[in-house]
Amino acid sequence: MLCRSLFAVMLLELAVFGQIAGPQGDVLGEPGRFSASAGHVELRAIASQGRVRPGQDLHLAIEMRIAEGWHYYSVEPAGSEQFPVKAAGLDVSAGSLKVGRILWPPDYPYKTDLGDRTILNYVYEGRAVAFVSLTVPKTAEDGPIAVAVTAQGQICGGPDNVCLDLRVSATTEITIGSSSAANPAWDDEVASAFELARPAAQVRAAHAAGPPLSAADDGVAGLTVVGGLALALLAGLTLNIMPCVLPIIPLRIYSIVQMAHASRRRFVTLGLAFAAGIVLFFVALAVASAVLKMFGGGTLDLNVHFKYPAVRIGVAMVLVVLAANLFGLFSVTVPSRLAGLERDQKRHSHAAAVGMGLMMALLATPCSFAYMALAVTWAQLQPLWLGSLAIVLVGLGMAGPHAVLAAMPDMLKKLPKPGRWMELFKQAMGFLLLPAVVYLLSTLPTYGGWPFWVAAFCVVLVFGLWMWGSWLRYDAPPARKLIVRGLAAMLVAAAGLWMLPRPAAAAVKFENFNAARITEARADGRVVVVKVTAAWCTECKLLDRAVFNTSEVADEFAGRNVLAMQADVTDADSPDSRWVERHFSTTPPLTIIYPPGDGRPLVKLGRFSRGSFIKWLDDASRLR
Repeated sequence: MLCRSLFAVMLLELAVFGQIAGPQGDVLGEPGRFSASAGHVELRAIASQGRVRPGQDLHLAIEMRIAEGWHYYSVEPAGSEQFPVKAAGLDVSAGSLKVGRILWPPDYPYKTDLGDRTILNYVYEGRAVAFVSLTVPKTAEDGPIAVAVTAQGQICGGPDNVCLDLRVSATTEITIGSSSAANPAWDDEVASAFELARPAAQVRAAHAAGPPLSAADDGVAGLTVVGGLALALLAGLTLNIMPCVLPIIPLRIYSIVQMAHASRRRFVTLGLAFAAGIVLFFVALAVASAVLKMFGGGTLDLNVHFKYPAVRIGVAMVLVVLAANLFGLFSVTVPSRLAGLERDQKRHSHAAAVGMGLMMALLATPCSFAYMALAVTWAQLQPLWLGSLAIVLVGLGMAGPHAVLAAMPDMLKKLPKPGRWMELFKQAMGFLLLPAVVYLLSTLPTYGGWPFWVAAFCVVLVFGLWMWGSWLRYDAPPARKLIVRGLAAMLVAAAGLWMLPRPAAAAVKFENFNAARITEARADGRVVVVKVTAAWCTECKLLDRAVFNTSEVADEFAGRNVLAMQADVTDADSPDSRWVERHFSTTPPLTIIYPPGDGRPLVKLGRFSRGSFIKWLDDASRLR
């Protein structure tokens, strides 16, 4: 198994870096026939019109026949950053004709099993037809115009599963005259392919909605209308047991009970308002999906906004705040005088309940269960009205249990009487939120220790909430409340401005530690800086931020031709750790500055300023 995995990885790496060169072709042939071959791909170009008038529009079909056992990577092949592949492309040379947009055929998912992982790409197999729109200038002169098309990209397959670069060309002729005539070679098969072709952006959007119908292996495409709608309802029900949602449900129930002020009627109306907020979120999604289908040709992906780190951080912070609330570190109270009349208070309470429902639905999206993905995929494949109904049914499924509880408030009487168990249960629900926070932070780019800084801000945020809610009695003087809560808000805001921004790209590129390289560089008259660091070293991250990851130090390194190395002592049994222990017997942060030649190095422990470090570089340079 290991051998097969290594062999597959080697083939992918060879394909990525072009070490296996594919056969290339540039053979031009007769119009309407397969006119070029690159060993495993044959190409022909077919114009929709055999003869056209000046100012007329037409299309050019580029028919590709791919040999059995081979696949041609799609214009949107997807894949992974570790193993990228070349996307399909078309280069069209049409003389005086204006070349318009390119339409691509439906592609198919193709999985590469590497043993420890599976990479999903999208490919073309068998017969695939792309289309290019052309426009004849109004001032074009009569006569034939040669149009050449070159298909580029990457193909893989064969008995040895090799990957080859592809470049194959074909031509056809288009005659300009006083009248137009259809091209007989543009048959029903080509016309049917034209109906399925889409721009590259829509091909990419289709990937977000799931595999194409012919390649779907999850059975979603074959569901009946009743089955699809039932799946949507079930998906909504399951959202209530997601780790981002389940811990919040008791908190929301208690909030509604408090806002009801022992009024059965108000509890019912507030509960229904909460359920309505959930449904409102999914109605908005259904509207967005309909707009995308009608005007953009795209599809809806509930998780697409989570590709932005700022969104993931924002959701994580909301979960942290909710967990702190469940732990009892703070509570939100609104003085009755601010709510105004009883009528206004009721109106505000119902608006707050709707808002809580919207927040509940929003928090469900990063923890969407498999049924949710299947239901939305099915919805994208249906007519507009049916797909919209399915998305709304997801919301109704999620809101259903809350609406039932609101309609039958007597069910609350079956709960155990309030007591210490209630507080313990609420705190336990807070702990269930924390794994979701950890997961969201783990998805952030790791450079510069960004997940660490965001996690550190979470601690500051919770501390600020604790100051806000626990440092004051409810009857504290307004001036004292203003001072304490103002300090809490300023602390959190200042920490956010310092900790949350994404670290800039590395100003100094540090090589991995190599003792032999140090000796060679010093013999060549270079200064060598070795930074000893560790993943668990907080002081090291602060030193990187203040000194090494600055443009001033980067300029000094470049101007002095400094060799920068990094010794990682995260693990005690690593070669770097053993070297540091043998020579210095200390822990990071540790910085060693070697002068040229064989002079004694400058050894600096702990943190230091940027100015001090540049002075030490001067001192080391003078020791050459």
